[in-house]
Amino acid sequence: MPAICSSKSKSGIIAELQNRFLGAFGAIITILTLAFHTLVQNAISTRSGMLELTSLYGDPDYGAKYPQGNNYTDKFLDYTTGTVVGDQGPSLDMVADISHGLYYTSMDFDTQFQLSIAKCLSGNCTWKNIQTLSVCSQCADISSLIGYDQGYYTLYGTEVAMDESIGLVSSLADSKYPDPTVLSGVGPLIAHITTLARPNLTSDPLGIDCALYWCVWDRSDVTMIDWNITDSVDVFWTDPSVTTTHQQTNNIELTPPTCYNERSEPIDTSQCTKTISPYSQVGLQNYFIGDRSGFTGSVNLTEGWDVSNYVMQIIYSTAGVSSNLASDMEGIMYYMGLMMTSNIQQTIQDGISFTYGNVWIYTTLFKIRWGYMVLPTILVAGSVIFMIVTIIKSLGHEKWKSSVLPLLFHPLADEVRPGAAPHKMSELKAVAENKEVRLERGHLGSQFV
Repeated sequence: MPAICSSKSKSGIIAELQNRFLGAFGAIITILTLAFHTLVQNAISTRSGMLELTSLYGDPDYGAKYPQGNNYTDKFLDYTTGTVVGDQGPSLDMVADISHGLYYTSMDFDTQFQLSIAKCLSGNCTWKNIQTLSVCSQCADISSLIGYDQGYYTLYGTEVAMDESIGLVSSLADSKYPDPTVLSGVGPLIAHITTLARPNLTSDPLGIDCALYWCVWDRSDVTMIDWNITDSVDVFWTDPSVTTTHQQTNNIELTPPTCYNERSEPIDTSQCTKTISPYSQVGLQNYFIGDRSGFTGSVNLTEGWDVSNYVMQIIYSTAGVSSNLASDMEGIMYYMGLMMTSNIQQTIQDGISFTYGNVWIYTTLFKIRWGYMVLPTILVAGSVIFMIVTIIKSLGHEKWKSSVLPLLFHPLADEVRPGAAPHKMSELKAVAENKEVRLERGHLGSQFV
């Protein structure tokens, strides 16, 4: 006989299948939720670094600016008795910078950071090109030219001599050009310095030949980090055909082969001529040649110390600790020229007086990987659907979680259990209303019978 299935049993089967499907759907959502946090964490990545503030480029108030030195012509009459070239001297701020450069290698390294003259509010800026009038230097070891004659050390071809018995340092500065075979490519000369030095009276002296001269410092790809220049490509250019004499009355002019405007754009080289006035030139010459302030003097040890000036003391102190006096003297000259250049850049300038740069700030950038957000979005949407369907399916059903009937029904004795276990709360209530039970203690423990 064929089986007959009522419509009521069909609907029950369908409802049961729907409930099982809903439960499986919730289980799947629960399992997928385990990967939710991992996916969300990978959906967002961070990268810390420098971000360029392009809107500040060329801003005169908040943008990056680096001063250029196109001339050294002012303050030349502050320390003189008249307008005739002769007894001029450098301004006090230039003297201070020269002294700082001289002492640079004598100080602890940690205190030797050069004060930045750039304007960079964030402390992190870059410049494409900076061009300025500068002071260059060269030094060479000429100890092979040292001779000895009647108790004196001498340097061949110079007027420098040192008493063997008492001399520790003997130095002479003048405005004469050095031997080109020793120091080649020297530009417009500021001072030529020749020195004999030794650490004590029992040592043989060393001969050092140095030159300070005008040049053009072309810096490209300049990087400032935390207000310190950390990287740049430096090219020093000079014109050896431009010569100088002591107390000359004409300007010194250098026109470099490259020229840039405030935005580092190439322009005609005639707009970048660097000028040094005769007053400024003779002021520096007088300072370096002088025996009270410059590189002319001596250090002798007789019954006591005989030191001409503080520059001679610096040379003697350097010779006492140096393993390569020529290299250390070159370092002194370099840092002295560096500080002189810094001073020139800060004086009042004509023409192109500064270069614009780029301002950078340190920040953290966030990147959203939208692909990683697909599954979390599906999970959230599925959870919302599951909740809505569960609410709809639960409408009209009694809430069994707040009732004790399921707990009381389970331990009922076998003889009072119905033939088929109830599955719904309404069936539990119907069974409970038609049964009477009591709590009885037996060999199996306490149970309802």
